[in-house]
Amino acid sequence: MPFPFPPFFKAVSHPVRQKILNELFDKGERNVSYLVKKLKLSQSTVSHHLAILKKAGIVKTREEGTQTFYYLCCDMVGSCCDMMKNFFSK
Repeated sequence: MPFPFPPFFKAVSHPVRQKILNELFDKGERNVSYLVKKLKLSQSTVSHHLAILKKAGIVKTREEGTQTFYYLCCDMVGSCCDMMKNFFSK
């Protein structure tokens, strides 16, 4: 099955989602409340962008009580980097 490049790049192209990804990369898994405070955005905005990243397979979730924690899916990001490397090395 080919790598889903269009949904991946569409998901990571938005500036808010890039900020979310930077936070998750730098700090590890985080919940929505942390991201809302850190990025100074509304809860609905952060949740909306996290849902897009999750649908694209870029982030995954872990439930703990009533909180949902988000973290980078290293497999998806690594696969994209590997495929891009192969594509551009031809």
